[in-house]
Amino acid sequence: MKFAIVKTDLIKPLSHINSVVERKNAIAILSNLVIEAFGKEINFIATDMEIDIKEKISANIISDGKITVPAHTLHDIVKKFPDGSEILMYVSDNNLILECGKSKFTLPTLPFDDFPVMSDISDGKEFSISSEDMKNLIDNTKFAISLEETRYYLNGIYVHQDEENKNFLKGVATDGHRLAQVKLKLPEGANGIPSIIIPRKTVNELRKLLEETDGDILVKVSNNKIKFIVNNCILTSKLIDGTFPDYQRVIPQENKNKLEVLTKDFKDAVDRVSTISIEKTRAVKLEINNNALILKVNNSEIGNAIEELTIEFGGEKLEIGFNSKYLLDITNQIQGDKINFSLSDSSSPALITDEQQEGTIFVLMPMRV
Repeated sequence: MKFAIVKTDLIKPLSHINSVVERKNAIAILSNLVIEAFGKEINFIATDMEIDIKEKISANIISDGKITVPAHTLHDIVKKFPDGSEILMYVSDNNLILECGKSKFTLPTLPFDDFPVMSDISDGKEFSISSEDMKNLIDNTKFAISLEETRYYLNGIYVHQDEENKNFLKGVATDGHRLAQVKLKLPEGANGIPSIIIPRKTVNELRKLLEETDGDILVKVSNNKIKFIVNNCILTSKLIDGTFPDYQRVIPQENKNKLEVLTKDFKDAVDRVSTISIEKTRAVKLEINNNALILKVNNSEIGNAIEELTIEFGGEKLEIGFNSKYLLDITNQIQGDKINFSLSDSSSPALITDEQQEGTIFVLMPMRV
């Protein structure tokens, strides 16, 4: 195998693959990526046994071949070559040689035949979805994915057809403290798709790929796997084998106290007062009365902070506490000029909506302050 390629063309697929491959692997071959040169194209393939990624690029191929090489080492070397430089890569004595200018690197390889490849999806639903819709679904929910491994069924985004209106697709994530739900128009061809939980790592890898496209992406999904085709990259992942809880039960239906506040003012105020909050709880108290919202943080070791905002409020005087980080995670997703809160009392969850994103809702559990 021998080919020449410009650094700019090579670093992009290596960056995608680099984040899939774990730096520490008990199985040596899983630290490697496949380089497969044939005709006028090169395929780069990597896996962690849960996710497969494959990307195709054009190159000046002098001779065909395929080999596996340490993924992170290769990426780190190529990243340090001068931008725009041409790299010559070839196999000699079971080593991969990289030559760039006066630099020369020799990397060990492992046989291609030892590399495991995840089986493809044989049966499943296939449909296209706009990259913008997919970005919105991910961005508005991924922050609420649970990091608690014991509740593995919460370690991803639950994607399913709306039970009440089959014309919509929903994405939901929760960690038990907050919940985020996005509702999109069901893509053509997606009717009857299985309800699935897409793992957190897959969500993060897909989001990186979506940053580089503004067109449609192709999705194929079965009961246990999902595949995304984004430009020249194919991302295939196992799904979480578990049952997502009945999240509808925690979405408040009768919160009668309505609060409307300017998004930027509220976000900035929460950010300011939380500067002195206790790191463990990050608690901030909201005191709501008439058309005033007072944000308070008390820290016995540092001091206290108070800030007042003018709001529109229909309801009785109310005091409620929240984790300021969770509040900021939600307000960072609000696109409209105003945030709408629906509240009940100091111990009941708040419902937060965005006037610019119909079908997107957030639920936040209160805390004692």
